[in-house]
Amino acid sequence: MLMFHTDPPVEPQTRRSFIQRSMVATTMACSGGLAHAIPAVPARERARAHADNGNEHPLNKASKVRRLRLANEASGETLDVVYWRDDQYIADNVGQLNYFMRDLHVNKSFLMDPKLYDFMYKLQKTLKASERIHVLSGYRTPATNAELRKMSMGAALRSLHVRGRAVDFYLPGHDLQDVQKAARHLVLGGVGYYPRSGFVHIDTGFARHWEQSSA
Repeated sequence: MLMFHTDPPVEPQTRRSFIQRSMVATTMACSGGLAHAIPAVPARERARAHADNGNEHPLNKASKVRRLRLANEASGETLDVVYWRDDQYIADNVGQLNYFMRDLHVNKSFLMDPKLYDFMYKLQKTLKASERIHVLSGYRTPATNAELRKMSMGAALRSLHVRGRAVDFYLPGHDLQDVQKAARHLVLGGVGYYPRSGFVHIDTGFARHWEQSSA
């Protein structure tokens, strides 16, 4: 894990406190500059969504439910959550995803673009993936991104990771080339292919694609 001294002090926060904040916060869907509030969901609906989490494979669910199964490569955490049901986001479950995608270098979370979760979900469904998506990098603070740039780690100056709109990941059992091709065919945002580094990047910027140099 990177250690550096340029970050400003980070306000201590727990997983519970961040999820609670996410339940009342507005999530910015940065694509197009439009703000989308995560709708409030009745307690009965939230309970029903939580009950779904362990009972049925996501690919067998009706299209009115969106579910993500994730593993964090660095922390070892896993998450299996229904985050969308009946045409609306489930606020506290989106909060769990936001915490999961935090910058682990400074343990700081962010209100991620929910369209990124939709991109991940649709890719998971397209590939008929039963494996968890293994997240390598989600949100990055500006300081973390700057440190990666100093280390020549390929971080972009205006990285969408800093804006909560990008994720780097791989899918066990799926060829990286197949994953990036499927992501490109969805035309939901940017797709980066990093075969030497062993991951695919997706984001909610405009549709484009690029590949890591073989050099």
